[in-house]
Amino acid sequence: MAMICFSGQMTTKPFATRVIEAIAAKKISAAELSRMSGVSYDIINKLKQRPESSTNADAGRKLAAALGIEWDGDVAVTSLGVGGNTDFDLVNVYDVQAGAGGGVVVYDEEAVGQLAFPRGYLRGLTRANPDHLGIISVKGDSMLPTLADDDVVMVDRSKCDLSYDGLFVIRDGGDALLVKRIGRASQRGFVTIISDNRNIYPSVEKSLQDIEVVGRVIWRGGKV
Repeated sequence: MAMICFSGQMTTKPFATRVIEAIAAKKISAAELSRMSGVSYDIINKLKQRPESSTNADAGRKLAAALGIEWDGDVAVTSLGVGGNTDFDLVNVYDVQAGAGGGVVVYDEEAVGQLAFPRGYLRGLTRANPDHLGIISVKGDSMLPTLADDDVVMVDRSKCDLSYDGLFVIRDGGDALLVKRIGRASQRGFVTIISDNRNIYPSVEKSLQDIEVVGRVIWRGGKV
């Protein structure tokens, strides 16, 4: 079993809260902080609007340096024996949902955290660069029993070839993301989109031209 941990979860206050407090204390705007730190305005504005959220390590360190506050996103990893250990890779976690059902419209794809995986374990899953991997959540029941509502999955965005059967995150003719099993179809240039909960959700055939592939699902995690 992989040892995984969220970065930046060991502080009394969430990092976003401390950023908000520092902005207020210094009486600067989000736009000013963006110029000072080199972090995009959108990231800073998101932290202001959602004090419970986090951000990626690079942006966190830049904001902490500009505001004179502590960035301890790396400390949480170090406390579990990961920090500075080159035998671990970090995979970005995104505030994104893929519908195991009718699909979920997604607008926000900014990384909100990271999970640490032993490098050997991760290389057993994929040879892709960790930058090409992402972890998102699943909503809906159409992929039961394989995936449950609120499970998380790792998506390998370097694997977009639907000529191989497997679980994929796709866009099916719109902005909504779906996580589905892809299988062979009865006609050339088509694939079968399969829901594992087949008693409720029938399979359908779709033209490859109507499907945008986000990546292949290579790992799952969930509640017990």
